[in-house]
Amino acid sequence: MHLSPGHLRVVLILALLQELQVRPQGDILRDQFEKDLLLCPACFAGQREQCQAIFEAIAEPSSWSRLLKAISQLFDQRQIYWLELREKKDRRTPLVAKRKALNPYTLQVNNLKEEFLQREERPGGFHLCRTREEPPRFVTYLKERGHCFPSIWFYLTYDVSPLLLRELHSLDFPVPRPYGSCGLTHFQAHAGRTLTHYAEKEEAVRLELARQVLELSLKLTFGFADFRLYLTDLTADNLAYDEATGKVTLIDVDSLVLVDAASSMGHAQKYEPLPGEGFTFDVSMLCSGQQLDANVYQACLLLRDFLRPNDTLELLLDQCVRCPDDQCDMRFQVAYDLIKLLEETRRGLEIE
Repeated sequence: MHLSPGHLRVVLILALLQELQVRPQGDILRDQFEKDLLLCPACFAGQREQCQAIFEAIAEPSSWSRLLKAISQLFDQRQIYWLELREKKDRRTPLVAKRKALNPYTLQVNNLKEEFLQREERPGGFHLCRTREEPPRFVTYLKERGHCFPSIWFYLTYDVSPLLLRELHSLDFPVPRPYGSCGLTHFQAHAGRTLTHYAEKEEAVRLELARQVLELSLKLTFGFADFRLYLTDLTADNLAYDEATGKVTLIDVDSLVLVDAASSMGHAQKYEPLPGEGFTFDVSMLCSGQQLDANVYQACLLLRDFLRPNDTLELLLDQCVRCPDDQCDMRFQVAYDLIKLLEETRRGLEIE
């Protein structure tokens, strides 16, 4: 018997209905947390009370929406849930729950400290530049901020986001508000649509987005508590814009290099990109101790190739990316000049 594509889709859905149990997402997340506790009790035991409160406050979507999510995960293994949290006075807050996809059979939780400290310098993910301090000063900083050592070593090794997002938000960096971590699942506020949706927006909007992206690049470079942050994945998909608040937010902080500036006497230095398209980098270069303008380079590259505010600014952004020695000592001053020009141009458009 031959079935049309439409009939095949119906048969597929009916088969999935037989196989999939449409469960409340709160129950799914609760069960995942219990499994994480078995994986590393010392890492996550202190999260239980906070996590129970989150699970109970989740406002469940319709059964149909939950079914569609279950079906989608058969083809897309990324575990991202868009939820609503019931708060006071019937207020509902949009949340995003992100679960790190790790293989529990290959995880090593008995020697987390040694595994992290012996990790080789390599691109991708999170990298903490090595210093002579034992433990590294960033670990001591996190301990003083209230994290336990097993949790610190686990998240540094497998997913730095729960640690770093909390610190950056408390210091007014443009990142989503964190609502808590439950084992391998992290809850954060929904921050709007990614910048990929704004490439063709009106010029005034693109000018404002460009200004905030450049400001973000400077803020990360200057960092906090003598720690510098160099993003290695500054893309339009990694930035979100909330039209209600008018703010650009960095929604993922798991791909970066963190430098302990207190352990070095490095001076400011211009970043020289490696051959290749996009942002190409050498971890050892970012860990050299110098205050590099690598974040500004990435911001200018993104804005030039993606947002393209207008012809004049596109030319200036190209000069920022290339930064020829005879015209450009460092990109920091270029960034300040661009921020000022972007604001003035946007205001001029509003007056018109």
